[in-house]
Amino acid sequence: MKTALYKNKQSGAVLFISLILLLIMTILGVTGMQTTILEEKMAGNFRNTNQAFQSAEAALRDSEAWLNSQASEPAETSTGANNIWTLNAMDPDSSNNKAWWNERDSAWWNSNGVSYGTTLSGINTPPRTIIEYKTHLADTLLQGTGNAPAGLTFYQITSRGTGGDDQAKVLLQSITMRRY
Repeated sequence: MKTALYKNKQSGAVLFISLILLLIMTILGVTGMQTTILEEKMAGNFRNTNQAFQSAEAALRDSEAWLNSQASEPAETSTGANNIWTLNAMDPDSSNNKAWWNERDSAWWNSNGVSYGTTLSGINTPPRTIIEYKTHLADTLLQGTGNAPAGLTFYQITSRGTGGDDQAKVLLQSITMRRY
């Protein structure tokens, strides 16, 4: 007679609790997968940005080495024909208060920038550089002697690199000087 009483009093509490626990475990599993996917995307973006930085750095150092290897001072032009641009040739309209290197798109860089000489593995687009003539500081001891003023010539090198795809781009600049 006792068995008949217990059968009638079951209300399905074990089923309800196990369904709640299954729902909680499903939510934890989905959240864990979303976190893992997000971390994987973050790692991929970091790698892509690091590749862009490394390619821009390689092009920057290559341009500095090229500039230091010149026996005589290269003539600057407004078109960069000798790989040296004149000061303010990049930004003739400076009324917008933006630096020229932030305004130029990849098509401009591909047509005007000097390409880095070595192929870089994993890089989609080769890095490019622009060398700008900044100023010449003459040595003061030679003034008034009739000789051409010797001194230091300053250049600004701007390098643009991309990573494994063109979404990540890095711009680097350096100022270098050379005595001719």
